Amino acid sequence: MFLITRPAGKADHLLEALDSHDIGYLYQPVITTQMVQLKARDIKLLTQAELLIFVSLSAVHTLEQQMSAADITAPLLAVGETTAAALARWAGRPVIVPQDQRSEGLLSLAELQQVAGKQIVVVRGNAGRELIKQTLTGRGALVRYVQSYSRIPLPLDGAQLCKQWQQQAIHCIVATSNEILQRIFSLVPSEQHSWLCQQHWILVSPRARDSALALGILPRRIHLASSANDDALLDAIKQFKKDVL
Repeated sequence: MFLITRPAGKADHLLEALDSHDIGYLYQPVITTQMVQLKARDIKLLTQAELLIFVSLSAVHTLEQQMSAADITAPLLAVGETTAAALARWAGRPVIVPQDQRSEGLLSLAELQQVAGKQIVVVRGNAGRELIKQTLTGRGALVRYVQSYSRIPLPLDGAQLCKQWQQQAIHCIVATSNEILQRIFSLVPSEQHSWLCQQHWILVSPRARDSALALGILPRRIHLASSANDDALLDAIKQFKKDVL
């Protein structure tokens, strides 16, 4: 049995795919997202930017609800293919996306090498990695954030959840962000952390793998999907079933 922890609203396609392949799962998000109202300053930054970077699907969806794509003229970049596809549908024009669907892959794009003096806006949620801003600032760009949504931890009873997961015979937990991984460990009482560490984990980045190792999860219990999009997650789950079960 797989535990799917993707936030509400982002898991529908994956759950449908699991149903179609008759793969058993329990769905339990541990965080949710909430739109942040854009300020006049944000609108100005977005309309005057020379490059726009979107780091997540939520960044696209929550911006789409608040302004017209026609008001945005800068070249568009996205960290992942799912984000890029949603952005392209909204904007009606091509979106640049790296093959390596991480911040590191984005920063290796040719379009982001010679950026001295350029005004770059990163659309994202609250907090998150600083790598993109730090690196592009180091290359001479003027980087600003526009926060279009917030990630909010759901108020859950971690002890009760863990008991339910054990009763449901969960053997593999799918966590699509480092934040979700950390949230699970913060929710579940420390005396049950050994049980969490005994489960298999499907994660989506080397950074999340490093965090999992630091939490005490053994390397052989960590399985990396090629990205956080639904197809990659489904492939990783099917491969896990083939190799481990």
